[in-house]
Amino acid sequence: LELACLRFCANEHGQPWIDRPAAVRAVMDLLFAPAPAIAPRSDDESARWEIIGAFARWTSFWVVLFYLLGFTMPCLAGWIPQSSKAYENHRHWAARNVLGIVHAILVCGLILPPLAIMLNAPDHIRFGAGDFLGTCASATYPDYNRTGQAIALGGLVFSAFIFADVVISMLHGLATLDYYVHHAVFLAAGVIIRGHCMLPLNAAILLSMEASTPFLNFMMFFRNRGPRYTFAVRVTGILFVVLFVAFRLALNTYGAILLWRSRDFAYPDGVPRWQSMFLLGAVQVGSALQFYWFPAIARTFGKGILELFSGSAGKISSKNGSTANGGRPAGMEKAADSLKVNGSRSDEGLSKAKVS
Repeated sequence: LELACLRFCANEHGQPWIDRPAAVRAVMDLLFAPAPAIAPRSDDESARWEIIGAFARWTSFWVVLFYLLGFTMPCLAGWIPQSSKAYENHRHWAARNVLGIVHAILVCGLILPPLAIMLNAPDHIRFGAGDFLGTCASATYPDYNRTGQAIALGGLVFSAFIFADVVISMLHGLATLDYYVHHAVFLAAGVIIRGHCMLPLNAAILLSMEASTPFLNFMMFFRNRGPRYTFAVRVTGILFVVLFVAFRLALNTYGAILLWRSRDFAYPDGVPRWQSMFLLGAVQVGSALQFYWFPAIARTFGKGILELFSGSAGKISSKNGSTANGGRPAGMEKAADSLKVNGSRSDEGLSKAKVS
């Protein structure tokens, strides 16, 4: 713009015929209209109450849906065979599994399209912050409004689900202590990120890990219900492993490294130091845990995959005590029993918990 003004904002004698700085400012104002005045987000009490209200509504939705699913589960008894494990026939256990599938599908539907956009966005968008706390809309970058708001809504839905799941699990004895600790950490991270409308790329990456949850929950629900579901259980086990590697290992590691490298400018002004450090540590530890879990998953699910392609689903192995009674894949069963992933409960812990 300066060069253009030097050439075109002068007469034939080389003397300026308009105020060059004023012309530059006018063109800049024309091209980049100033953002509307926005009240400081830290003082926006109405927006905070709006978030709290939305959180309460989504929490109520998940709780009500859980009990509706629990109420309808006995009606499906004639359609779905009984499991060989008694606690898997309890309506609360079944309802919680189905609820996890519904939640994961909803969150992924909100998150995956914006994630594709954020992966190709510049850093000032990836580590930007919304201007309006209530919706995380941006007056500075309106082209990314829908993207940021979809991620913010996904984070709110996820956080409300985690909170509702804690309440439900406490009321019905569906979880163990480590499960509550896991949920407390993720709930705190979700509240901090959504409370500051920040880290849209990292938030989308963390939420996208729910992509593997529907397949894991499906496998856990049907694995002990007879040979009729053997093939479906093994196929969903394969899909779970593929998505685990893609989202929880590859993409999540990329997000953790990117946040670490950008930690000096990733957070907006006004975020307390302890919150930024907590998030940085939680993301790094969460990424490391995925690699800690993966070897056991690879061994056990890999065995199930080999059995699927070798056609040995109905064979009995007396040496290791695994049996095809009901056609359940032993390798996948062990993996599901020992696995603790985001949003998915360990079946081993459930077998010890009281279902009331």
